[in-house]
Amino acid sequence: MAQSRTRDRPGKKTFSLTYLRALDSTWDWEPPGLAETFEGTGITLRYHGLYDLDETVLRASDFIYIPNNTDEIFLRGRAADFLAFLERGGHLILSSQPAIPWLPFMSTFRTVAPRPFTNLKVRVRQDPLGFFSNVSDEFDGWQGIFGQYARGWTDMPEGAIWLTDIGPADDPKPADWLWKYPTSDDKGGYLFMHNGDSIVRYPDHGQHGPCLLRDICNGIIAARGKPPRPERQSYPNLSWVMCDCHRPQRFMTTTR
Repeated sequence: MAQSRTRDRPGKKTFSLTYLRALDSTWDWEPPGLAETFEGTGITLRYHGLYDLDETVLRASDFIYIPNNTDEIFLRGRAADFLAFLERGGHLILSSQPAIPWLPFMSTFRTVAPRPFTNLKVRVRQDPLGFFSNVSDEFDGWQGIFGQYARGWTDMPEGAIWLTDIGPADDPKPADWLWKYPTSDDKGGYLFMHNGDSIVRYPDHGQHGPCLLRDICNGIIAARGKPPRPERQSYPNLSWVMCDCHRPQRFMTTTR
């Protein structure tokens, strides 16, 4: 049965975030301090067992967060349910280093070279929805050590927004990316892909504490119905242009 931590604001629309529990450990089962970060936001945090996921939970959730330590074989078997969730406007937030690409637009996780160590420093590339607005440039350091937030990347589907860089400065890869699920009415939900450690514990320092998951939810809520334009092109030799497809705006390849 789902457990909830409700923090509603009178007169304001509330949203539901479901944290899918997979690994039975003290930290992963209910991360310390996570509920407190959502106080006063109008977002209700619920914990629910991964293997107990059903249509009722999917229908009741505006957001679903899936941590890195999870069962990808099980998730692959429920891919159709997650695609339907995205299609009707639900939002998926993933911390994942997939060995099994369990959604059709996923790819296998790949690591960047760990030397020089600066390759593991994650840099914000663009932030159109303000996900990283409350963090410092050292947000990815866990107790001052870099390389745990992310160590690699996955390929992005067409139209995704490249949010953060990892790897060499002259050959960066996307540690975090955002993609709006394409539908005929452009009302599909967002998928936030974090290719690394559990995003709920970052940052571990600063005025706002571990605020990334909260700020991702808030940014997506603020952007509903307003597809974000990237601040700069997200792929080499790609640009943001109009096309005649069912989505009003997409990335299209340009010729050198």
